[in-house]
Amino acid sequence: MNATKIIRPSPKLAHKFRLYVWIVFLICFFPFVFLGFVPELGWLYVVIFLAANAAWMALAYLLIPPYYRSIEYELGEEEIVARRGILTKTVETVPYRTVTNVALKRGPLDRLLGIGGLLIHTAGYSTQTTAEARLGGLENYEAVHREVLEALRRYRARMGTAIGVTETRPIGEDSSELLRQILDEIKALRRSIEKE
Repeated sequence: MNATKIIRPSPKLAHKFRLYVWIVFLICFFPFVFLGFVPELGWLYVVIFLAANAAWMALAYLLIPPYYRSIEYELGEEEIVARRGILTKTVETVPYRTVTNVALKRGPLDRLLGIGGLLIHTAGYSTQTTAEARLGGLENYEAVHREVLEALRRYRARMGTAIGVTETRPIGEDSSELLRQILDEIKALRRSIEKE
């Protein structure tokens, strides 16, 4: 990968967000409808509840398009960057040298809409409950998965297979002499300390 590649999520991701809003509304709606049948409460509570829900649903629907437009994924030569957010901007940067796992994820709504996502984990991910970077709402999620894996292979081929570990050479005559000198210094320090 010679240049940075910018990837945008599918417009179907905005539809997924809208479906989430409706699911939450319906889960909250049905219990309160039955309050209307309680004679002491009446239908006023249901009307107030519906008005309050209509307000948060309208706000959610207004925020979905700008939030969707804020989402951007960047596959660079050295790292993966995921950006998102309206009021709180989030930038998740994961260097290739730390990546240990790239997982595909598709929930029920993702499968319904024909989209999927990638979860990028690093060496410390076994102690975390979430991925370091999430690339969601992709129609071509399998192709992006292959691209990320290829970028990882190219990076590791360039940097060596054991990332973060320097290659050791076998002990030769030069190394043996150095070890003898270190041992002599340690012995001299010990004699010096024992004299005191």
